[in-house]
Amino acid sequence: MEKVIKWGIVGAGNIANKFAKAVKNVKGAELTAVASQSEGKGRTFADKYDIKNVFTSYEEMSKSELVDAVYIATPHPFHKLCAEIFLNAKKHVLCEKPVCVNVKQAIELAKCAKENGVFLMEAMWTRFLPAIKEALEIANSGEIGEIRGVKADFCYFITPDEDAKLFRNDMAGGSLLDVGIYGLNFATIFLGDNPESIIAISDIVDGVDYQTNVLMKYPNGTIASVSSAINVNKPETGFIYGTKGYIVLPQFYGAQELIVNADNEERHISKPSIGDGFEEEIIEACHCIRSGKLQSDIMPMSESIRILKQMDYIREQTNLRYSFDD
Repeated sequence: MEKVIKWGIVGAGNIANKFAKAVKNVKGAELTAVASQSEGKGRTFADKYDIKNVFTSYEEMSKSELVDAVYIATPHPFHKLCAEIFLNAKKHVLCEKPVCVNVKQAIELAKCAKENGVFLMEAMWTRFLPAIKEALEIANSGEIGEIRGVKADFCYFITPDEDAKLFRNDMAGGSLLDVGIYGLNFATIFLGDNPESIIAISDIVDGVDYQTNVLMKYPNGTIASVSSAINVNKPETGFIYGTKGYIVLPQFYGAQELIVNADNEERHISKPSIGDGFEEEIIEACHCIRSGKLQSDIMPMSESIRILKQMDYIREQTNLRYSFDD
């Protein structure tokens, strides 16, 4: 009988709700605890998802035998600090994207996990979706010919009243770290992580990128176009372009279907996820933990580090600095 992985959630904000719902759909995973610095918020969250144990101290939960692994759901600037608390307590960590706010932090965090001999993975759920895996298989099969381009747009409109931290520089707000990271991951899935050149432009207001567009050229001449925004609506669509056709993934970051057009013949393929899309990444994390693996083959820390390196370079080009950057 496989070992049940006991999960704790660190932070009780919006994204934590999605994880809590998903754990209930994963065999061999149990949600046993939540930690929130606000006791009231933590208890409300626990009651909502029938979680038995509530901690108001991250350090206290890190020492508890009630959890084997944690999901870090705190705001971006606190990911590294929170993850280190649990890694140093020998707890496995699945950390919401971006795993850190810059590449220096990510390298230090990966070192911490290795030294403690525990699992660490960035929660880039897109990587594990059945529709993404299907699209990659088709792209690699040659059905749409040689891949020459990728395009991914994740842009939406939101106001400070709806999510104030997105408009704060000291919270690493803006579009790049929030949703641009999905487009960069999408490009990496299909083109690899070694672009030879990156060109970026941003609309920066009070130290926050409201909109960022990125062009990346790869050694073989292939070009990727990625855009992100918090002040404009676009179709959240991903495209893989080949010499014989193309693949379309509506709402690419959470894709449930794909459209393949090869030699002017189109077919639709339904590839739904198990539930809300987080289940597949939880399954992967549980499998790695049971197997004694310290990293996922699908989303290793080396991949997270490379993409953060790209984002650091994009921020350097656009003169976007956070108040806590070294």
